[in-house]
This record gives sequence, C-alpha cells and structure tokens, in this order.
Amino acid sequence: MHEQKNKLPWLCGLNKSQKEAVSYLNGPLLVLSGAGTGKTKVLTSRIAQLIATNTAEPYKILAVTFTNKAAREMKERISELIGPIAEQITIGTFHSIAAKILRTHAGLINLSRNFLIIDDDDQVRLLKDIMENEKIDVKVWNPRSIASKIKSWKDQAISYKNAKNENYYNENVDIVKIYKIYQERLTQINACDFGDLLLHFYNILNSNNDILEIYQSKFKWILVDEYQDTNIVQYLLLRLLAKKYENLCCVGDDDQSIYAWRGAEVGNILQFENNFSDCKIVKLEENYRSTGSILKAASHLISNNINRLGKTLYTSSPFGNGENVVLINTA
Repeated sequence: MHEQKNKLPWLCGLNKSQKEAVSYLNGPLLVLSGAGTGKTKVLTSRIAQLIATNTAEPYKILAVTFTNKAAREMKERISELIGPIAEQITIGTFHSIAAKILRTHAGLINLSRNFLIIDDDDQVRLLKDIMENEKIDVKVWNPRSIASKIKSWKDQAISYKNAKNENYYNENVDIVKIYKIYQERLTQINACDFGDLLLHFYNILNSNNDILEIYQSKFKWILVDEYQDTNIVQYLLLRLLAKKYENLCCVGDDDQSIYAWRGAEVGNILQFENNFSDCKIVKLEENYRSTGSILKAASHLISNNINRLGKTLYTSSPFGNGENVVLINTA
C-alpha cells in the first residue's frame, strides 16, 4: 500500500481528461463520459486516488452502481489497485444500500428489521386482491398497469398522501385509494416493494436530521455511475446525502439516457451544474472502442439531440478512420 501511495500507478496510462477527473478530489464533479471512453477506469482510479492521497478514509466512501454485477466488478478492480482495504468501501446499487440501511431504522416506517422485499409478481398479486375487494374489474383495469403507475409515483418521491388521480384513469377508479390500501397492506405483512426501498430511505433522511447527519458523515465522498439513469427519488437522496460536504462525483452520458420509460430523469444530469454550486465538469471524449468513421457518423447523428450538454468523441487509434460507414436501407 505504501509503495502504491508513492507511485500512484493508476495514473499511468490515463489521458489528460481522465487524469483531470481522477485528480479532482474535493467538491462536486460531473464526468461526462461518452461510450468507450474509460469511465469505469476513471471511477476506480479516482477511488484509489482518494485513499492513497489520504484525502478520504475508505470507510467514508460510497460508490453507487445500477447492477449487482457492476458493483462486484468495481470492487474487484479497486481491490486490484489498492488491495484488501477496498473491502471497507461501501459499494452497491441504490436499492441494496437502501435496504441495508432501512433494516437499521425499520421501526421508523412501522416495519421490523426482517421485513420482506416483494418482487413485481407479488406486487401485482397483492394489487389484484385489493382491486377485487374494492369491486374493481381486473379484466378492465389491469393490476400490472396500476402497479406501474404506483412505481412511477414512487420514482418521483410521491407518497399516496401527495398523489393525485390523473385524467386518463376512469373517475370510477380511485388509484390513489388503491395506492393507500396497498401501502397499508404492505405494512401489515411487514414488506416493501423495490420502490419503497428508496422512498422510505428518502423520507427517513428528510424527516430525521440526526439520522441524516449520521449518513452524511458516513458517506463523505459519494461516486455515482450511470448518472443519466437516475430517477427523481435517487437524485433527491443524493442531494440530501451530499448536502453537507458536496463531495459528489457523478459519471454519466446525457446522450445515452434512454430509460425515461422506467423513471430515469435526464434533467438530473443536464441540471447538475445548476444544482451543485462550484461544480467542475470534465468531458471524456477520447474513445477507445470505435473507429474514426463510426465516431464521426455517430456524433453527426447525436448532435441533433436538443437536450444534451454536448461533447464530440474522437479516437487516437493508429488504425485511423477505418472503413467508411455504409447506410443500408432495409425498407
């Protein structure tokens, strides 16, 4: 470890922009990372840099990914850089981290520590039972559609107390009432759905300053991968956790935000600079995956997007532009 501190080997082989992102250790940082520009290398190297320079204790670092597989790969890569001390870093998905913390504070949401986490199918079965008890025809009103709407509300940090029925729902179907009964039933069976994990966590932090301060100090440095895929409740959670120290590093690509249908809010990345004062933005534009011709065609196409911060990918590959891109009309 001491030898690594002196040599900082992870800085070797980084391009100028990558090194700039890895070396900026305090304050809010947005890394705009195009496809194939080495974002995972930047994230893992930045964590190693935080620890090796004694800027951050490993147990005060939180790294958030979107899949358990990505979390495991990140921990493995960090371990290769800094050794066993990487085990002290909290690395996981939003949901896994929230679930672990909720078990500590389950009493605040009227659940016990051993609460169940129900999956989508269990959620639909529970809603179907509720709707049948409310004399709602489940052949006309699909419980899965109702589940989707409730999930959408939770992604936006909207509880049943703040939800409002929307015009496209028949006025005879009070979906807010169904939402309310659904939450009451979950409490009765000591359970949460996946949306609850984040919404309950947010509500606990937002309503209990003493608990918020505990986790603000515990997670003094926060790094987030695939930031363009975050939804509103995830953004609000990050705002709360990072509010005291503002050591928040988010890596993402506004041009790859394609998950609005499942709650992702591209505005989170577009408004980062406005939401976090004295924010630094670093653009990773050197691509290591594609030829020049492919990058030129892709950049020309994506430049037509309206909601984007803007970057232009290029390659320093010795193979040059490669073969020309050919448009094939299959109509």
